[in-house]
Amino acid sequence: MKRLLRYKQPLCWQTMLQTGIVLLMLTLLLGLPQSWQQQLNYQPDAVLAGEWWRLLTANLLHTNHWHLLLNLAGLSLLWLLHQRHFNSNRYLLWLFSAGMLTNLLLLLFVPQLDRMVGLSGALHAMVVLGALADVWRKDTTGWLLLALVLAKVVFEQIKGPDEGLAELIAAQVAVDAHLAGVVAGTLLFPLWWYQTKK
Repeated sequence: MKRLLRYKQPLCWQTMLQTGIVLLMLTLLLGLPQSWQQQLNYQPDAVLAGEWWRLLTANLLHTNHWHLLLNLAGLSLLWLLHQRHFNSNRYLLWLFSAGMLTNLLLLLFVPQLDRMVGLSGALHAMVVLGALADVWRKDTTGWLLLALVLAKVVFEQIKGPDEGLAELIAAQVAVDAHLAGVVAGTLLFPLWWYQTKK
């Protein structure tokens, strides 16, 4: 808790406006007819056929309101933990870049995943990116966070998806997206480091 208070930055109107717009957008997308959502979700065959927008838009869709609320809670927690590492105007750019890179990794290395929606892959990427930024700034909690997220992902790969969570969100949990997110966050770190040093 002390860490959160020590690094807390005042919320500016731009951050609040961005947050409100994203929340409204995600809520509206949740209400889209299924036929429209089918044009936006992650489907590798459609992406390879030229529908590249799915690499981004799949992150914005959710299976139900519980799925959306869980992702928003995770996003809020990550912002509180790592806001000092990111310009508030660019945080969403990092988040969506992480999501697109995660989906691209899935396309390349997990072709059997035939469809997916949600922010969880991007959130795992942002956990890793923020934890690596902590480590670079000599904050030892970064190592703990890295160990926790790696243990979670390894456990998911061995045990498989959580049945209770799958029931709550009315979909199979894409544990491969979590692993791809960890890799994406690691790959994005040098870019974050370069931008910060510059």
